[in-house]
Amino acid sequence: MRTLAVLLLIAGTARADSDDFVARPIVLARGQVEAQLVVENNLAPSGGFARPLSFAPDIWVGITPRLTLGLVHSDPSLDRIAPGASICVRTDDFLCDGVYRGGGIDARYLAYDDAAWSIAPRARFLVRDLDPVKPALTLGGEVRWHHGRYAISGDPYLQLGLMNLDRGNRAQLWLPVTFALQPTCRWVFELQTGWNSEIVNANDGWHIPAEIAVRASATPHLDVGGAFGFTSILGPQNTPKERVAFLMIGWRS
Repeated sequence: MRTLAVLLLIAGTARADSDDFVARPIVLARGQVEAQLVVENNLAPSGGFARPLSFAPDIWVGITPRLTLGLVHSDPSLDRIAPGASICVRTDDFLCDGVYRGGGIDARYLAYDDAAWSIAPRARFLVRDLDPVKPALTLGGEVRWHHGRYAISGDPYLQLGLMNLDRGNRAQLWLPVTFALQPTCRWVFELQTGWNSEIVNANDGWHIPAEIAVRASATPHLDVGGAFGFTSILGPQNTPKERVAFLMIGWRS
């Protein structure tokens, strides 16, 4: 009977862990798959409601117990609070002038993991625009601390343009940070902010974005969520009218 009770406790813990947002591993197990579809809806009054509107798919696969690779399109996969990622079903001339704007390859390697801290160096190869083509490399890492129902995570990275630097593909620094509160094992509330700027005009061209989000575990494998955010709520060139809403559905094997 004691053995049976222990097995039931382990099974119950494993089931709870699948719904535990703040403690989920930042890399996938070998053979595990995670996918999400993000609906990005522009709410800025100047562009018109839902213009652009995009349906951006992302997918990651655990290659080894420490290495995760992904194919990404959405702005949230890059910790960006902005509309206009591939695939645009309603285009505009500025944010998304074509159906497909490009995507990226995402690689994370788990370097450290204990009960509270997880650290994974991260690199991405991105093509954020096709006319003109703007390839870029990002170098950084994902860091998370969690305790109980709370978590703080960051994904700082340096983005280096590889060509067409004089056409808007200059070096940039992104310092996103997310605060998460999980009132129950099936719900999590998040506040994301940070700092970003092109390196060349960091003194007077920086931005502080802000976003609030909620996610819920509908089943052990299916998540749903939504977010509302400002591309630049503070900064020398802040534009609080630039707003975006995200709707997200995610699946984990």
